[in-house]
Order: sequence, then C-alpha cells, then structure tokens
Amino acid sequence: MSSNVGLTTPRGSGTSGYVQRNLSHLKPRDNIAPYPKDFSTLKHRQRQPDQEILEHDRRREIEVKVFELRDR
Repeated sequence: MSSNVGLTTPRGSGTSGYVQRNLSHLKPRDNIAPYPKDFSTLKHRQRQPDQEILEHDRRREIEVKVFELRDR
C-alpha cells in the first residue's frame, strides 16, 4: 500500500472503506525506571498494632479459658 491510508474506492472490496486505528498496538514506553533505585525508600515500615484488636484478643483468650474451665 502506498502512503495513502484506506481504499481509493471501497467498491468490490467487501469493506466500507472506513479506516480504524489498531487499538491493540502497544506504543513503546519511555525509558524511565519503573522503580526507584534508592533501596532505602523501599524498606517496609512496620505499623503499630491497633489497640482495640489487641484488647479483643486478650478478652477472647480469657473467654476461651473460662469455657475450658466450665467444661471440666
């Protein structure tokens, strides 16, 4: 095909002559690194545990002990 886009005449080609973009074509990305090379920023910070959850766990342990004593 020459530099012209589409058909000069759609007659007899079985198409309407409408030109569509190829949406599945992936354009090359820029050469920017996807991750920073400074590994000190990638360190995982440990979060402080939620006090309500810790309190719930303590109460649940006491409740389990109470049920075990009731079964005896």
